[in-house]
Amino acid sequence: MKRLIAILFLPIFFLNAGVSTDAPSKVVFYNGTLAAAQEKARKEGKLLFIDFYASWCSPCRLMDEYTFTDPELARYMSDKYIPVKINIDDFDGFAYKQQYNINLLPTLMIMNCDGKEIERKEEGLVPSTMTAFLNKHYQPSNICEKPISVPQPPPPVVEEPEPPKPSTPEVPHVPEISTPPPSVPSPSPKPEVPSTPPPEAPSVPSPKPNPPKANNIENSLFRFQVQRQPSKGYSVQTGVFAEYGNVLREVDKLQRVFVNKPIIVFIGEKDSRTVYKILVGEFDTRADAYAYKEHMKKKGSPGLIKNLEFIQ
Repeated sequence: MKRLIAILFLPIFFLNAGVSTDAPSKVVFYNGTLAAAQEKARKEGKLLFIDFYASWCSPCRLMDEYTFTDPELARYMSDKYIPVKINIDDFDGFAYKQQYNINLLPTLMIMNCDGKEIERKEEGLVPSTMTAFLNKHYQPSNICEKPISVPQPPPPVVEEPEPPKPSTPEVPHVPEISTPPPSVPSPSPKPEVPSTPPPEAPSVPSPKPNPPKANNIENSLFRFQVQRQPSKGYSVQTGVFAEYGNVLREVDKLQRVFVNKPIIVFIGEKDSRTVYKILVGEFDTRADAYAYKEHMKKKGSPGLIKNLEFIQ
């Protein structure tokens, strides 16, 4: 009987041994910034898949439960894409929501490593439809070229031949002369000629620097005028950010729209990360802050009323 049981379990052992444990059983989203994900996609020759979602979005939760847990989709995504999740209500998600004009959830976007949007879907997808959507755009024309790093060979070592030593000719012996030689008058010094400075080369205007790209924060200039904000009164908070580049973009945009109100930045910490909360205006009463919040909403900048004494 023991021998029979061993025979029955033998095929099962070999069947399980053929299953790879390296393949992911669900989609593993990249844990990092969008800029870092773009750089990773460039190095690995992949595209980016971005899932814009929110905690209150029911179709988003259904995709987390049924779509992103499909093993075949997970294997395909791991081979050809860098998947990224962006919560539009968390940290920099609000900035990306405005930057990419996200109006419906879920929004599923395919992007190349240069940040160029290829296509988006504003709906939830089942695994088979999602795989077809990804496969449609995984084309060589959509993938950025990998950076080429060719190691340079060391320069060849050329041994220079040693120069021949010059032969010293023999000098015949000359007997010493007892009488001193006749004195030779020293030449009169030449008159000094004033040196003429060389003509100056014509000045060539230096080339103008390239203008900064509109969406590249690294090539932009900003002027700062920082002063302490008293912890009293009320203000309207427009967003929370963790990436400093998004803070600069948002402050620059708000200063151009709301020119008569101060822009306030609160620096705090959440989940062991530095976060920046951006607020507009300072008001003595909550009613004044509420009235200005409605004005901001009409300008396309919704916000929340915050008491500056208790903000954290």
